[in-house]
Amino acid sequence: MEITKEIISEIIKDRRTVYPVNFNPDKKITDINVIKDILDIAVWAPTHKHTQPWNFKVFFGKGVDTFFKKQQEIYKEITPPEKYSDRKFLKYEEKAKQVSAIIAVWMKRDLNDKIPEIEEIVATGCVIENIYLSLKPFGLAGYLSTGNICYTQQTKDFLELGEYDKCLGFFQIGYPKDNLLLPERARIPAEDKTEWVLD
Repeated sequence: MEITKEIISEIIKDRRTVYPVNFNPDKKITDINVIKDILDIAVWAPTHKHTQPWNFKVFFGKGVDTFFKKQQEIYKEITPPEKYSDRKFLKYEEKAKQVSAIIAVWMKRDLNDKIPEIEEIVATGCVIENIYLSLKPFGLAGYLSTGNICYTQQTKDFLELGEYDKCLGFFQIGYPKDNLLLPERARIPAEDKTEWVLD
């Protein structure tokens, strides 16, 4: 199949963030191989010196409940009393009913320091975009959850990360609701953010 500019443009522009509230809670991924296939596609990302710094921890089946219970625990631990919200705490329980799988995506730092850390983070970010782009053919939707909990020492301990490793987010996946209407998106034209040097 010839890959045209139009095909690439359509695939990239069609990439959407869909939140768990818009997942169908009555339809869950039952075949773990679907997640394996998505990750096998995602790892075809650029990586300087072939370090391939991306790593994943997948929460599937009852593991989804385990993940969100830990989120509640960390939220309660790190949130000052004056900022604590019962609504936010209970929202994790709602998500556990909506989400089919969570992929924790983290960057494992090359301890030989072959390349700058930022390049390892960027490479792992490319894998995250590949996950986004891989969802639609499987009829799935998702979004990358980040926020304060993602970057805590408690999360590093939970995921069993090394001292110099970094969690980049939790990719939450599910089947979208039928006939889901998402808002139109827009981007600032590249030309508005581009400076040309021609001589």
